[in-house]
Amino acid sequence: VGAFSRAEAEHALHLVNQEGAFLVRDCSRNTTHEPFVLAVFYDNRVFNIQIRFCMETCKYTLGTRIKTTDTFDSVADIIKFHSIFPIMLIDGRNPLVGTKCITLLPLNVLDTT
Repeated sequence: VGAFSRAEAEHALHLVNQEGAFLVRDCSRNTTHEPFVLAVFYDNRVFNIQIRFCMETCKYTLGTRIKTTDTFDSVADIIKFHSIFPIMLIDGRNPLVGTKCITLLPLNVLDTT
């Protein structure tokens, strides 16, 4: 998890240029219920997915408008899960079109410089 801007995260992922590369960055909204963003590189694009935190259940979920029953105890659990089961990536320009990708390659601070 890092205090990267959206532009910095996207730049770092484009430099690595590998399908499934990802990083978790602080959300620019900086709220308790939307603390992080999962940025995933796929098909020469970066998809930014909100990581939400539910205070009532103390669980994390992915997405903003996505209705999901997948909840996780930690952000690390989200990453582990989606290294096995593909994550649905929704195109913001065409929300009816989605593709699936597995998170394979975590970026670290050294990859971003």
